[in-house]
Amino acid sequence: MVKPNKQIKKQLLNILFLVILVGITVVVLVLSNRELNFETILDFLRNCNPWWMAAAFLAMIGFVVFEGASLHFILRGLGEKPKLRSSLVYSTADIYYSAITPSASGGQPASAFYMVKDGIAAGKASFALVFNLVAYTTAIIVIGIVAFCVCPSFFGALDNWFVQLLIVLGFVVQSFLLAFFVACMFCGRAVLKLGNGIISLLTKMKIVKKPEKWRNRLAEEIAKFKDCRSAIREKPLMSLANFSLNLLQRVCHVLIACFVCLAAAPSANFWDLFVMQAFVLVGYNSIPLPGGVGAFEFLYLNIYGLAFGDAFILAAMMITRVISYYLCMILSGVYTLGYHVHLVKKMGKKATEADGEKTKDGENMNEYGGSTDETGTGEQE
Repeated sequence: MVKPNKQIKKQLLNILFLVILVGITVVVLVLSNRELNFETILDFLRNCNPWWMAAAFLAMIGFVVFEGASLHFILRGLGEKPKLRSSLVYSTADIYYSAITPSASGGQPASAFYMVKDGIAAGKASFALVFNLVAYTTAIIVIGIVAFCVCPSFFGALDNWFVQLLIVLGFVVQSFLLAFFVACMFCGRAVLKLGNGIISLLTKMKIVKKPEKWRNRLAEEIAKFKDCRSAIREKPLMSLANFSLNLLQRVCHVLIACFVCLAAAPSANFWDLFVMQAFVLVGYNSIPLPGGVGAFEFLYLNIYGLAFGDAFILAAMMITRVISYYLCMILSGVYTLGYHVHLVKKMGKKATEADGEKTKDGENMNEYGGSTDETGTGEQE
């Protein structure tokens, strides 16, 4: 019996994880005392304005494209010249693998894999992803702050304390991450000293078994952020472009939900929709799950209840989720797979040409350097 290799096992585990995520969605709906009524969803779609739905799909495409554009500009700032289609796969690989791996941990390694395969140095690939992560985190905080400034009364109107907790926790988590990134950039030695102290403590508590491994990893990460500091100082325009593109990416993600609601309720206030979805965005980012599955649904159902009825909310949420998460994941996966097949064929062609060159060189050596006897030794003519 042939045993499945590690790659197949990994893919099967990813599929199982995705099934679990779908199960979590169903559980959240059941616990919220709401049933999936597909007739209601069909009625919602029949009454939708097709132009607003098209805008929702375009916003989903923008979500993918703007991340690719951000990585493209960073890599060009580092002296690389990636093709646009290659930069796009760095985005789709990140989105797809983040959607199917626990804690969204597979996105950046997958993106780095394709960068390296395209001839980009591993150090530059790591820097580009870390630099992009800083802008991504900042963009989420900015959108949340804008939402509070536009309509601060919405947060107080929420009658579920757990929803408010998740939103506040989302701000705290993102702010802590940004503070950590900034500390690594400008106070690297202090962070390294503190981190090593924590590792030593965890080692004594027998929680960490390989302290040197963790110390080396911490030092490597801090070194990457130091490079980010240099880039911000030396290339401010690249930093501004990176942040702007990440902000546009997150805005596109918020706009998907806004456009879906406007498709069925054109009289709805756009800024109210934007604020409600911004709160959902900040809140589900506090949960370490791909797409905040479970948390997204819970927050959406409770926050949108401030303006809409249950039937509308459920249908709008399901359609928004299909476009922003599942369809985005499928399209990203298809593009990544297509690029991967192209890459394999390209590498196979190069290997074939290299073998042909070796064969040709060998024939030339036999022709001009002598004949080869059965024992493999050459006799000079």
